Order: sequence, then structure tokens, then C-alpha cells
Amino acid sequence: MNQNKVLALVLAAGRGTRMGSNIPKPLNLVFGKPIISWIISSFKKNNIDIALIINPKDKFFFSKFDKDVHFIFQDNPNGTGHAVKQAVDIISKYNHTFIFVGDSPFVNHKLIIQMYNSHMNNNSDCTIISSLFINRKFPYARVVRKKKNIVKVVEEKDANELEYKLNELFGSHYLFKSKILLEFLDYLKPHKDNDEIYLTDILNELLEKRKKINSIIIDDWVRLVGLNTKEDIAWVQSKNIV
Repeated sequence: MNQNKVLALVLAAGRGTRMGSNIPKPLNLVFGKPIISWIISSFKKNNIDIALIINPKDKFFFSKFDKDVHFIFQDNPNGTGHAVKQAVDIISKYNHTFIFVGDSPFVNHKLIIQMYNSHMNNNSDCTIISSLFINRKFPYARVVRKKKNIVKVVEEKDANELEYKLNELFGSHYLFKSKILLEFLDYLKPHKDNDEIYLTDILNELLEKRKKINSIIIDDWVRLVGLNTKEDIAWVQSKNIV
């Protein structure tokens, strides 16, 4: 795939305090492997270069992946948008950039190539993956549509009553044209309530500027689930997913 210069940027700098362990959240085991290993393996199978955004204090823990990835450091975890802003130099070297969260290990290599092919065939500025969730315990962003077209993506905490009831959820898996990503990162501003910068805000900026957002709705919503607690890991290991 990398004749088209494609980068995978994986966000792994969060502390993951809810996991209740002494190691970074993406290094906890699921099906016998670190969460992050599943993500790295899926991108490697598609010959995609990988950069991990981590807290510099955690470099020792991630050192086993030195040969597979490039490290980018986020000193203060001020949100997903802030994390991506630390990577502008490497993003500028690629034509297209995947952005995945580091706690969601089951968007496999087949879904990645499906996402890429759809992105290229539709000449999209941004492609996302969503699914119709039948379990509402996951506090993910809602995808709002009008006549099948995406008109808004709203975080659960910001959703109104009607938006909250929507069951098409977005689990923070993106593919951007890199030049579009770099342009629209400048639009992201800290939220007033917590001073964090959210990458999901970029989608509404793209929609407002009439950029082309493409979406893939997958059947198996479990593949988009992020693992934040030991209970999440136990739950997903009860599913026939690998």
C-alpha cells in the first residue's frame, strides 16, 4: 500500500487509570497479547508505516516496539486533537493518514484495507468507520444523518435528547488526506469545560466547509469497542472475535 505514502498514527498517550494497572493501558493483555500489538500487526500486514503517540515517561514500556514504529511524544495528554498536533511533522511526509485510538484492537487488516479502498475510490477528504451499536453502555460519539448523509458528529456528553438516542456510533477510527488533516487541525480549539482538544471536532469543521466525509458502517460493532477497564477486556474475550 505504501507506494501511496500512507501513515498510521496510533494515539497511546493516555494514562488509562480505569484499567487499574501499573502499565500503560495499551499494553494490557487481551487474548494473550498487548492491546497495541493487535493494532500494530494489522497495519504491518498492509505495509503501512506506524507512529505511536505516547507519554515520554512510558518510553521504556513501549521499547519492545522500537523496530516496528516511530515514537512521538505528548508530554501533557490534553485530548486526542492535542495528541495529533504533536505529529504534524511526520504527517506532512505522507499523502494519507490513518488515526486510530490505542485501546481499540479489533479493527483488523481486512477492515483497514476496506477503509482505504473506500477512501480512495470516493476521493474522500476523510473516511470514518461506524456501526449500529446494540449495547448502549459505550459513551461514543453519535453520527447524525439527514437523507443518509452525515450532517453532524456529536460527543455523547454534548448530545441533545434525540441525538443521544441514536445508535450509530463512531469509535474514533479515521483516514484523512494528510493535507486536509493538517489544514483543519488549525481549527481545533480547547473546550471550555476541561481545556482539552478533541479530534472529533474536526469532522464538524469538515462538514461546515463542505469537505467530503465518507463513512463505512460495519456490521460487527464489537470491533469498534475500546478497552478501558479489566471488565471490558473480560467482556470482549467472551466474544468470538479473533
